[in-house]
Amino acid sequence: MSYDIDFSEYFLFDALTDHLHGLAAAYPALARLESLSKSWRERDIWCMTLTNSATGPHDEKPAFYIDAHIHAEEVTTSHTALYTIWYLLSQYGSDAEVTWLLDNTTFYIIPRLNPDGAEISLTTAHHWCGNGRYLPGEEQTRGLCQQDINGDGLIVQMRIEDSAGEWKVSKDDPRLMILRKPGEYHDGPYYRLYREGVIKGEWDGVTFDIERPRDGNLNRNFPAGRWSEQRQYGAGDLPLSEPEALACARFILSHPNIMGMQCYHTHGGVHLRPSLIAPDSTLPRSDLGLIKRIGAMGTELTGYPVISVYEEFTTDPDNPRTGSLMQWSYDELGIITFSTELWNPELAAGIAEPAKYQIRARSTEDEIKLLQYNDEHLGGKGFVNWQPFDHPQLGKVEIGGWTHMYTFRNPPPASMAATEQARRFLPETIHNNCLFTLKHAACTPLLRIDSTQVEALGGDLYRVTAVVANHGFLPTNMTARALKFGTAGQVEAVLEVSSGTELISGAAEQVIGHLAGRDERVTTWSPWMPDWHDTKAKVEWVVRGAAGSELTLTARAQRAGTQRTVIRLG
Repeated sequence: MSYDIDFSEYFLFDALTDHLHGLAAAYPALARLESLSKSWRERDIWCMTLTNSATGPHDEKPAFYIDAHIHAEEVTTSHTALYTIWYLLSQYGSDAEVTWLLDNTTFYIIPRLNPDGAEISLTTAHHWCGNGRYLPGEEQTRGLCQQDINGDGLIVQMRIEDSAGEWKVSKDDPRLMILRKPGEYHDGPYYRLYREGVIKGEWDGVTFDIERPRDGNLNRNFPAGRWSEQRQYGAGDLPLSEPEALACARFILSHPNIMGMQCYHTHGGVHLRPSLIAPDSTLPRSDLGLIKRIGAMGTELTGYPVISVYEEFTTDPDNPRTGSLMQWSYDELGIITFSTELWNPELAAGIAEPAKYQIRARSTEDEIKLLQYNDEHLGGKGFVNWQPFDHPQLGKVEIGGWTHMYTFRNPPPASMAATEQARRFLPETIHNNCLFTLKHAACTPLLRIDSTQVEALGGDLYRVTAVVANHGFLPTNMTARALKFGTAGQVEAVLEVSSGTELISGAAEQVIGHLAGRDERVTTWSPWMPDWHDTKAKVEWVVRGAAGSELTLTARAQRAGTQRTVIRLG
């Protein structure tokens, strides 16, 4: 039985739920669907567990975690997560890499961590919203508050003529607003630009605030380094005060077999990496090398560069992004995590050097290319031409500008695409990023029992030896950060004897420590290289028992899986 999905359009919550149930029903030996919790609006936060149950339980295999749609308007992310679920299930048995992954590892995938915010973004003009704690119109209480005041189903911009304004109309294209030059006074008219909306609360007829929405940013609600709401917009009342963030954190902590993580966001066309709060010089060199080597596979598959959040993505290093999931997962738990900003419309528009991931302002030339991209590939649907409107408080204004949702924030769905090339933007984005996720997951530490040996010592005494090895790329401790904080557990070998058999020497449970991965051998050995650590360890016991007695050897590592074998004496 198979289950096909048309990924050309984005899905509302009910459709997404139906697809998840359909996939779980079509592949019962590989997929299990569960609800982690309920959102503010009582929607399920779904999680799909993927592994071949015939080769062992999910929690005895190293696992890869994926979440998506933590921010309301980032709908491409849940599409990518759902596609990854579908791809793993549909390709099992025919694709060698997929088959190996589901036989040897587990995937935990949360396709829509913020179901309420997603539904608001997909069904209303309020694309810039939080997690649904407040409904549209409730999230702002005073000052200029976003609202679709002309009833066209969109919230864009208002331009108001003002001799003290910062903007003017470009002579190259009347749709384009460009910044007024320093010292410029004679090339107007000049304008102020605001988000489309109305003024709430008391107003003196002249000045007004633009209040930040009360709806939180779930990706500032995690416990690592979190600042209060006064310092970091979206941090929430308390760490994990939002039910969606709490469900996510509880799941991760209750699944210590998670060895790698991928968080999907939009937009920018970039794979973000740690650190979020400190320069690269503060990271363990071995961790930085690992992250860069794994990230290079992402660049090869997607074309997206891999950059430090703190050094290359943060507009003001004195005010870094704190309380994020990636900060918690790496800084606190030592799990290598990428936070990918899917989709870059500037590259699609032929801009050679994007606007430094939205940090620098675009040039007039770049803006013209974006408008040309809109006209050609979107049939003009991405931009609302400026139209006069009588604002109930501000008087004569003009409303227009970029629609953002399916221009900058997400690639266009097929119904909005005007060219064959535009129709490929969405499927290529989700497919290529899915492939990188699988490559990252394949870097897992992988514990194996290489060999066992029984040596008769005379009488009914036997020496039992075993070689336990890490066959994976990553070490069993994953990172130096995890080793420092003790969050990766240690490799253990446990020998269980049967009734009538006695353990004479060697502890039944032996702690091996950690085993290196292939990452330490990216070059041949030289005396100038750091010390190599072994990928294998030998353990032994002496037992007394009758020939034919059975012993069970279990090798386990928190992030590298569990292996068992039966040993017979004699």
